[in-house]
Amino acid sequence: MAETLNSQYENYAKLTAGRTRYLELGSGPPLIMLHGMGHASSANSFDYVIEPLSKHFHVYSMDMLGFGLGDRSIKDGPTFSLIVDHIREFMDVKNIPKAHFVGHSAGGWMSAILAYESPDRVDKLVMLCSAGMNVAVSAGVGHIQEIPSLEQLKERAVSGMADNSKVTAEMVDQVAAAQFAALNSPGAITSLDPLLQQMETPEIRERYLLQRRLPFIKSKTLVVWGVGDRMDPYPTWTDEYEALEGDMSKSTKPWTIPNAQHVLLQTGHGPQLESVDETVELLTNFLRD
Repeated sequence: MAETLNSQYENYAKLTAGRTRYLELGSGPPLIMLHGMGHASSANSFDYVIEPLSKHFHVYSMDMLGFGLGDRSIKDGPTFSLIVDHIREFMDVKNIPKAHFVGHSAGGWMSAILAYESPDRVDKLVMLCSAGMNVAVSAGVGHIQEIPSLEQLKERAVSGMADNSKVTAEMVDQVAAAQFAALNSPGAITSLDPLLQQMETPEIRERYLLQRRLPFIKSKTLVVWGVGDRMDPYPTWTDEYEALEGDMSKSTKPWTIPNAQHVLLQTGHGPQLESVDETVELLTNFLRD
């Protein structure tokens, strides 16, 4: 298998539910980064921001349980509960009592559940285009029957962007290569079936939605999304952002953590690729403040 970008930082940890890969670099306060949903998703989702962030933080970008280049065949999982507990166990094994968290999409969902369940383990929390408030499953999330080609992955990498002017052809090639590597891990095609079953079953999905949890999260939180993000509640928040002066607790969908900061970017669902410098500056300023 060809090396992915940042493979020099690659490590593996054998945990109770399965072996997980993570990228580790830098020094300073611990920062755990969790990627989004999808058979192709992995720790490499943050490839372009981890090195700049490592100047200030000890960065751990994880493959969540059942994703990426770790074990893809998990007994009775992955599920919401197993994934969140896997993150806690990773912290235990790495001797991380407490960490900052940056979670993208489903990674934001898992980070918020962890902050709700284990407030002593989460310092500051960044929910980057976070899932978990959308009652319906997002378009594009589901089972797959075959592995897309590299060319298809390249097309998908730019299709959801609001502005791809800052994204080079080389970046798109590297993103597609990392996704292709994850998709070709043994068992990848069926690896997420248990989690998808939970996400697609309304009465089970409701148990894990964030709306009832958000008011009780104590971590200082930054919520970030892009103007092109079509996942609920972001279209509503985008429409209301200016009139509410960024205070989304006053929104018609006031699904917020108390005293959270809210920032609207001119991006789609992936600011960490679409606007690297702006994302790094935003995260660094918030986490170091």
